[in-house]
Amino acid sequence: MLLKPKAKNARAKRFLVNRDPKIVENGKTALFVRGSTTSQVILDTLKDLYSLRKPDAINFTKKNEIHPFDSETSIEFFARKNDSSLFAVGMHSKKRPHNLVLGRTFNYNILDMIELGVERCTTMQQFKAQTCAIGMKPLMIFNGEAFNQNEDLARLKSILLDFFRGEAADK
Repeated sequence: MLLKPKAKNARAKRFLVNRDPKIVENGKTALFVRGSTTSQVILDTLKDLYSLRKPDAINFTKKNEIHPFDSETSIEFFARKNDSSLFAVGMHSKKRPHNLVLGRTFNYNILDMIELGVERCTTMQQFKAQTCAIGMKPLMIFNGEAFNQNEDLARLKSILLDFFRGEAADK
């Protein structure tokens, strides 16, 4: 039988009530984490992804010694501390240049993650069009049968759709 922790003050009680299961769950929060070495391409990519996910996003601006595929403890610690279920980690090294890791957590344990290489980033400020408003959902098109047949591409599709889902809209 699991013991539920007792709150010692009102603030701790509100925190524990917020973590309890709900009929309608809160929106998923995403973490954007910089690795110990990051390139300008990755920084621009993380900045644009953060701005697309903005009301439900937390951006870490300091460098973190983090390697998601080697040790998942730091990601799980950040997820538990910030009550988030999505994460994006940007890194750059000689063997893996301009590396972006997107992933999901369940119950503050890593559920799945995928590693992407970014070749080039055109920032949203470089476009002469009107900027998008906070809370808007991007249009996602996955063209081809490979996204349903290939297991890795199906996982990428699932993670991207989960990452940019946003709140449920009636209209």
